[in-house]
Amino acid sequence: MAAKIRFAISRFTGKSLTSKLLPIIKAKPWLWAAALLLTLAACASQQPPAVDRSPAPGQPGSSGTEIDECSPKGDSNLSTQSDQEPTISPPDQPWPRPACPEVKPCPVCPAAVANKKAILGEYELATIDPPGFKYLARIDTGATSTSIHATEVTRFERDGEKWVRFNLHHPKKNGETVTMEREFIRRVRIKQAESEDDRRLTVMMTIKIGTLVKQVEVTLSDRSNMAFPVLIGRNFLLDSAIVDVSFKRVVE
Repeated sequence: MAAKIRFAISRFTGKSLTSKLLPIIKAKPWLWAAALLLTLAACASQQPPAVDRSPAPGQPGSSGTEIDECSPKGDSNLSTQSDQEPTISPPDQPWPRPACPEVKPCPVCPAAVANKKAILGEYELATIDPPGFKYLARIDTGATSTSIHATEVTRFERDGEKWVRFNLHHPKKNGETVTMEREFIRRVRIKQAESEDDRRLTVMMTIKIGTLVKQVEVTLSDRSNMAFPVLIGRNFLLDSAIVDVSFKRVVE
């Protein structure tokens, strides 16, 4: 009996308290047995409060009618609701389409051409008069003066004046030259990009390109290594012509 009481007290009170009460239990075991029975009876009388499991208002089943989710009737109702989807009927009249504004072409400004000025291309046929030779001349707005291919250029005096004698080569007959004599004008210095500056003699000559005829100062130089025997510079183009390099030749 004492062993059972000691086991019960150790279960509810712990080992430390059991060791202290053990001498008392051995002396009066009936007293502690009665106290233990009263304690167990009091614990048994305390029941947990009942939990209300009724559904709350607004939840399924609150109206007192329960729906069996596994029943075929419930499945048919769900399938009927899913099949009945809302349909959108087309409008009686078509939707209006936005009208795009009409795109107007940009105005084209004509190229400005000065009055009474000839239009020249990248190169033109130039006539040297005299002797009337026609050379394919390069039109160069970057050159200050006009230049022509000449050989055996020498200076001499005539009646106390300075003159220049030189040869012009025939444009079509190789080796054929014409000796020209012109009054000396001046000596000019030509800057070279890859060599020293060159000093050349200048004379006055008449050049004709189309209907444009001008007497200009021409430098005499060796242009045998050049693509064009004649170079038309700004002194010929000034106030007389406009150059359009998009054309090769304009004047016939």
